[in-house]
Amino acid sequence: MAQWTVLGICGSLRQGSYNAELLRLAAELCPEVSIVGRQAAGRLPLFNPDIEDEEVIPEPAREFRSLADVSDGVIIASPEYAHGPSGVVKNAMDWLVGSGGLAGKPTLLMSASPGQAGGMRGHLPLIPTLTLMGAVPVDSVTVSGAPALVDDHGEFHDPAVRERMRLAMEAFSRALSYSRQKSENLRLVDSPTR
Repeated sequence: MAQWTVLGICGSLRQGSYNAELLRLAAELCPEVSIVGRQAAGRLPLFNPDIEDEEVIPEPAREFRSLADVSDGVIIASPEYAHGPSGVVKNAMDWLVGSGGLAGKPTLLMSASPGQAGGMRGHLPLIPTLTLMGAVPVDSVTVSGAPALVDDHGEFHDPAVRERMRLAMEAFSRALSYSRQKSENLRLVDSPTR
C-alpha cells in the first residue's frame, strides 16, 4: 500500500528510455511510493511567461503543477545532454518555478547513460535550480554503461544497479517520512488552541 505520492519527472522522450526504466525500477523496489506523472513532463509546451497566468495556462501545464502540488516528493530521472540536464527537465523546472510545488519536498536525482559518467554532469546544474525552488535534494543515482545492464525487455537486471537503487529508495523513503512528520508538527504548532 502506497504511503507517499511522488512526482516522477522523466527527462527522456526516447522509446525504451533507460531513465524511464529507472523510474519503473524505483516504483518496483519501493512499493510504499506511488510515482505519478511519469510522462507528464514530455507533454508540456515550451515555457512561456505570457501563458503562465492561471487563466490561460495550458492544460498539460496545469495538470503538471497540480501533480507537483499534491506530491510528497519528486524523482527526476534525466539523461545528460551537453553536460547538463535534458531540455525536457529544464522546461519542466521552468513551469514549476513560479508554482511553489517543490518547496520543502525531498528530491531524488537519477540518471542512466551509455557513457562512463552515468549522466552525473547533468545533475550538477539542477542543484541551484532545485535549491532556489525550495526542493530538498536527498540523493543522486547514476548508472553508467546502461545498455549492457538491461535485459531483452529493457529492464535493469544488474544486481549492483538494483542494490544501489534499493538503497537510494530507502533513503528517499526516510526523507519522505521525516518531511511528513515535520509538516505535521508545524501544522500542530500553527493550529489555533481551543
